[in-house]
Order: sequence, then C-alpha cells, then structure tokens
Amino acid sequence: MFFIKRVLLFLAIVLGGNQVVTAHAVWLACDPVGNPNQPHTVRVYYGEYATGELEETKDWYSDLRELVLYWVSPNGEQQTLKLEDKGQFLEGTFVPKQEGIYQLFSNHPTKDLGGETRFEFVAQASVQIGKSVQRAGKLSDYQLQVDPKNYTAQSKIPVSLQKDGNPIARQEILVMSEAGWSKTYKTDAQGQIQVDAIWPGRYVIEFGHAEEQEGIWNGKPYKRAWQGITTSFLVQ
Repeated sequence: MFFIKRVLLFLAIVLGGNQVVTAHAVWLACDPVGNPNQPHTVRVYYGEYATGELEETKDWYSDLRELVLYWVSPNGEQQTLKLEDKGQFLEGTFVPKQEGIYQLFSNHPTKDLGGETRFEFVAQASVQIGKSVQRAGKLSDYQLQVDPKNYTAQSKIPVSLQKDGNPIARQEILVMSEAGWSKTYKTDAQGQIQVDAIWPGRYVIEFGHAEEQEGIWNGKPYKRAWQGITTSFLVQ
C-alpha cells in the first residue's frame, strides 16, 4: 500500500500532465554479453533502485510476481522464459543458439487498480551474442534502447526512447545507479540522452507516462492509464 499511496500522491500533483515518474519499478538484470550455446541467466527485480530498496517477491504489488518474461532471438522467434521465485527476485535461464542481439521483455498490466488508475509495468533488456548485430524489430510501442555491451566508468552512454519506431523528443528519463545516484535527463530531437556513467555497477533507466483513458479492468472502472518502462546497462 505504501507504493500505491506514493503513486497516487504523485498523480494528484501532476494531474493534467502525461509524464509520471514512480517510486517503484520492475527491471531486468543480466550480463549484456554472452556466447552461443551457453546458458544466460536473467533476474527480475521490483523495488526502488536508487535507494537499494528491493522488495521480496511476496511483497510485490498486486500480481506482479506472476509476470511473464519473453526472449526474442535475432530472427524474431519468441519464447517464454520459465521463471523461478528466489525470494528476492525471479530468475530464468535461456540458451542462445545463434549470434546476434537477443531481446528480453515483460509487459504486465497489474490485476488491481490504484484508485482509478490502471498500472502497466514494462521491463526490457538486450544481450549481445557473438559479433552479429542482427536483431528482431520493435517488440512494444515504447522502447528504451541501449547497446548491449560492457561500458567503462567515466564515459557517456547513449540511450534512446522511441514510440512505434520513431524518436520521442523532450521527454524526461530517470537514470539511477546502485551507488544511490540518480539524475533526470531530457531527450533531444533524436529521442536520445547521454548518460554520465560515473561509477561502476548497474544503472537502471526508467520512463513513465500516463494518459486519460476510461475503461473497465477486471470488472472495475478506471479513468487513467499509467505505464512504466525500464531497461538497464552495466558499467565496469
């Protein structure tokens, strides 16, 4: 309930605007680079990354721990990744057969409404296997993209935001590091930001937006739809 109260408070403050940044998010964590025919492990977390607050799966909001995670091979073949509940996170493993960029994503609208708001959590990640840069097309309407590689500290990391394959300008994107640092960037005309990778570790990127939308969800009416999208990258 703490999460819902914070989200609803924020929605009340920004009512009339379309962009929302929430306190909690779902994100994926995995090595950005792998090898063909070698197991590759992915973890799913929920919490407030910048403050190191990781929720145990039993405390995840609504039915979030029932989310489905997909992996998509470079040729576009999509498969469901079997997830195991590890208490602090969900974990799954896939074995890439071909070279190229594999994409992982979960798109989960929660069963419960927050007041009159429908919540949808989207988590995305990419993995480079071998040297080929072949990848499947867009997997969802909104995409946060960062090249899958191991980055070095004190460098700038390009991140792009797209909708239906087109860049989105002048949108705020929140970047958080495990060191407790966070910063809000605004996309340029090409829908890009340049992230300052100051410290080693994983950085989680989040874009949230909301719109007025009326409908019925699980038998209950709602007037607003919120979607939070995350991806991440690793700095050595």
